[in-house]
Amino acid sequence: MKVLFKRFKLLIIILSLIAVTFLSLSIIPTNYDITVPAIVADIDNSYDFEGVDTSDVNVSSVSVYSYYKVSVLNYLGALLNPYAIVEKHNEYVNTSNEYNYTSGTIQKNVSLCNSLIVGYNAANETINATFNGYIVHSIFGINPTNIKLGDIIIKCEGMELTEKFTISHALAETYGTYQGEDGYNYIKIIAGQGYNFTVLRNSEEIDITVYAYNYITETSSTPTLGFNYYSSYTVTSEGSSPKFTINAPNSFGPSAGLMQSLFIYLSLTGSKVTKDLEIVGTGTIDINGRVGSIGGVKAKVSAAVLNNADIFFVPIANYEDAKEQYDKYNTKMKLVPVSSLQDCINYLNGIDVIA
Repeated sequence: MKVLFKRFKLLIIILSLIAVTFLSLSIIPTNYDITVPAIVADIDNSYDFEGVDTSDVNVSSVSVYSYYKVSVLNYLGALLNPYAIVEKHNEYVNTSNEYNYTSGTIQKNVSLCNSLIVGYNAANETINATFNGYIVHSIFGINPTNIKLGDIIIKCEGMELTEKFTISHALAETYGTYQGEDGYNYIKIIAGQGYNFTVLRNSEEIDITVYAYNYITETSSTPTLGFNYYSSYTVTSEGSSPKFTINAPNSFGPSAGLMQSLFIYLSLTGSKVTKDLEIVGTGTIDINGRVGSIGGVKAKVSAAVLNNADIFFVPIANYEDAKEQYDKYNTKMKLVPVSSLQDCINYLNGIDVIA
């Protein structure tokens, strides 16, 4: 053994150094996140409608895989991957598995319900929906907060909230607004000040105070309450026509909302317009049919191209980033910016879309 060691000493040292270096690079974290294309999923797996044939409705959503604060080795590998999107990590983003599962589940459930409301209404069918309040789906910030994921906000500053009288209305009425340099009006939120809410938590009403703080980026410092919310509805099959079943999809987050709504509309109206097409898209949806922005759009464009989509619907707010990625490919796929479900319907029916 000693003879062998002496004979191959230099080689052993070199191999050991390589192994140590490789192990170190695979452990040492960076301050970068990576997003890569995942799957294109048929919306048909999410819903069933009584007496409705959905076999000719070819509408799919698209997902991505996200990895946070990746190792040096993974970072270097991503730089060589033409489909990987590398971005600096946002320290305000919670990356724990438990948080992401809970937040993603809440957002997915909201999108499934919103899509039913929007799709049924667009198809002029009856949907049984009840407003609950405003559900907290994400919390960002470095300091602890009294609000929790899943809290349903029913009062703000002592005022009852409704579909039309929102949290923003209550805060604006109490604290006033100001006009920003961009011409939009903003609520006068002050860092360090407490704001009062009543929430439903595990079916119990609880009064809480949330303290604002400054959300700091490289270019700005903005006072914020540190949480995001959606309108929350309970949607039931009983009392709806046709009746429906929601299947538990193997996905998280709200970004399939637009395509779910489109699938529901096309299914209930019996449209065959997508029969010979592969329609893919992304975007959140609210109950008024408005499309909201999403994350990971560049990787989602790549996923759609790689899966030979014919049309990719993208929120207008994400269009510039999507177009930048789209232009990297030699593809016949049409990239269509939209701001509402109606824009998708119009495009598929040959009507020009002005998003």
